[in-house]
Amino acid sequence: MKRCWLLLFLFVSLCLPLTGDGFVERRFKYKPEDVLAADKFVPKKGYWEGHKDGKLAGYVFLSMDWTPKLVGYSSKPLETLIGMDTNGVLTGVKIIAYSEPIFMIGISDEDYNKFLKQYVGRNIKDTLTVGREVTMDAITGATVTAVVQTATILGSARGVADATGLEKTAKKQAGRISKKYSALSWDELLSSGALKNITVKNSALGLKGEDVYINLYFGVVTPPSIGRNILGDRTYNETVKELRPEDSAIFIAAQAGSFKGTGFAYGGIFSTFELEQGGRKIFFTGEDYENAPDINAKGAPPVREGGVFYIKEKDFEQADPFKLNLILPYYVGGKKTYRTFSAEYKIPEQFLEK
Repeated sequence: MKRCWLLLFLFVSLCLPLTGDGFVERRFKYKPEDVLAADKFVPKKGYWEGHKDGKLAGYVFLSMDWTPKLVGYSSKPLETLIGMDTNGVLTGVKIIAYSEPIFMIGISDEDYNKFLKQYVGRNIKDTLTVGREVTMDAITGATVTAVVQTATILGSARGVADATGLEKTAKKQAGRISKKYSALSWDELLSSGALKNITVKNSALGLKGEDVYINLYFGVVTPPSIGRNILGDRTYNETVKELRPEDSAIFIAAQAGSFKGTGFAYGGIFSTFELEQGGRKIFFTGEDYENAPDINAKGAPPVREGGVFYIKEKDFEQADPFKLNLILPYYVGGKKTYRTFSAEYKIPEQFLEK
């Protein structure tokens, strides 16, 4: 059996083009009407206007025009054609090029198209989280691909919504972070809300016992009274030097378990968590990450792993509420599926300018 799979892999590899990373590239033909019912398409900058019976029916756009930096397991984008009506409802989604190695784990084009169908009919203003609203039944095992595909679709759609006036972007609250510093202990950081916690026990994932599967802490570290206490002066100063005025940084640490996941081990992508703010998704790669294995604050527990994550994203406002979604695998009747655990975060008022 193993020999048959190897021969099949070699045959497919020879018949299809390879990317620079050695993964098979799949590319498909497309036309705007594949994702939006319209009889006329008018090209605009970054999208087409679709008209039907003389009225504006919606928009069609290519993800590469809006989210070119979002890449999958293969370090290549999931090039997607997306349709959206004038109310922000997705009318169609079609993959037009990808080089993910999903066929190696038995996922076919038909499976992937079935996965994509669940986005149709969703409003881009709604919450769409992998492992919750977005199920992975059709592509079980392809966590990285699912996370990146969701971010690609929503990021592109919201970009077009902003450009067309369909969705107004809230004005950023620049300059609200307080520059004052106060020494705070670990307990004081937790009690103030400067750090939030997500704890998941084995039983929540279908595993035996009540041991802790993962115990995660996270928080924004740009305010000195948070960042300097967590990271120490040296690491904090190195962190803020990397940031432009519109950038942000968060700290994540696991006292038990790991936030890295298999996506980081094999593709440099953190597939086990994402940030969500105002419906927008932010996920991280190794390029956004600096190892920070220790917590400086007095009374802090030892952690298994920790790191600083840079958010160089104009649509993220660190002073506004956001959510961390932790995406973990679990098993039901021997079948692998996913569950998402979330925690809300907002910088406490004491760390903001009055």
